[in-house]
Amino acid sequence: MARRYRVTVVFDTREQRESPDAMRLRLGQLMESLGATVEEAVDLGPRNFARCANRRISSGSYAGYTVSAPPAFCGELTGRLRLDKTVNRTLVECI
Repeated sequence: MARRYRVTVVFDTREQRESPDAMRLRLGQLMESLGATVEEAVDLGPRNFARCANRRISSGSYAGYTVSAPPAFCGELTGRLRLDKTVNRTLVECI
């Protein structure tokens, strides 16, 4: 039984050769490899953080996804994104 999720990701674009568009496409392909169906991918653009957890990172490029995926998707996705140096923060919500 597939559930619908809203995934919000903040990319760390500092000192990266890859463009934010390429990062979004790569992340969409990763979600599909985990068994999700990406219904919508939206570029939310660069934004400054209200509170900085790290002094060196004060902003990031945001992207939002709407996906249908099995329940185990959340754990698998967050585990994979922890290893990705281009992803700063991730929020997965069930909608």
